[in-house]
Amino acid sequence: MLSIPLEIRQIYETGLVSGKSGRTYEVRDAIDREEGDFLFNLIRHDPTICRTLEVGCAHGISSLYICSAIRGRDGASHTILDPFQHSEWDAVGITNLQKAGIDFFTLIERKSELALPLLVDRMEGAFDFVFVDGRHTFDHTLLDCFYATRLLRVGGYLAIDDVGTFQGVRRAVDFLINYPCYQLNGSVSTPIRRSWRNRVVRTAMATVNRSTWAGILSDRFYGRIFDDLVPRMVALKKVAEDRRNWDWHDETLSLTDAKLGQHDCQTPSQSANRPTLSEDLT
Repeated sequence: MLSIPLEIRQIYETGLVSGKSGRTYEVRDAIDREEGDFLFNLIRHDPTICRTLEVGCAHGISSLYICSAIRGRDGASHTILDPFQHSEWDAVGITNLQKAGIDFFTLIERKSELALPLLVDRMEGAFDFVFVDGRHTFDHTLLDCFYATRLLRVGGYLAIDDVGTFQGVRRAVDFLINYPCYQLNGSVSTPIRRSWRNRVVRTAMATVNRSTWAGILSDRFYGRIFDDLVPRMVALKKVAEDRRNWDWHDETLSLTDAKLGQHDCQTPSQSANRPTLSEDLT
């Protein structure tokens, strides 16, 4: 039985975290329980995941979930890239890990666009799981994921946060799911509440196949009409080596609600028998 740190429950119950200086801060910009359970379950149910990497740490909540899932496994190690962990976050993230008795992590305080190429040079294909939650512009997200693809072994997973919150992240994920080496493995999504106007428009447009509309409308306009889910977190599985040609380009697919409906790990049919971290804590 894996040991789940009490720190996770305390953070969510109090909404507070403490830094290296002893000061207390309100939790902000952190993953929620559902997203944490998603990461925890994905890793826990694959015993081959031992070496993990995270871009962005902040309060360290995602770090706690990831490290809790690999705790006790042979060769367990977690690498964190966060250039501002001490300067802006008062070392809150690594302080939480230390409080939980987790000592198998390495903090690299360099920007990801500088640190990731160095890791690729030394550890290409060495990681089993990578979590990207760094800068949320399109170029930074795509760059982080590009190097993550090089760092992952075949059979490893790439998880990306804030897909529905930031358009740049969503665009990067829409591009990534066209990579031949990736398959959509799961997601955490929120249902969209639609107005009566939207329902009327959808009914009127239902006489034409959605795939036809997808070829006519822009992704944003198509999503405003047809998407039923907003993805918050997405996980891709690397199923093959990345061997795209030098002139490869493909934007055929996008992260539509149809794909999320098939792969969302938080749907009742898929999560009914899956233990969650919240349940483990109670």
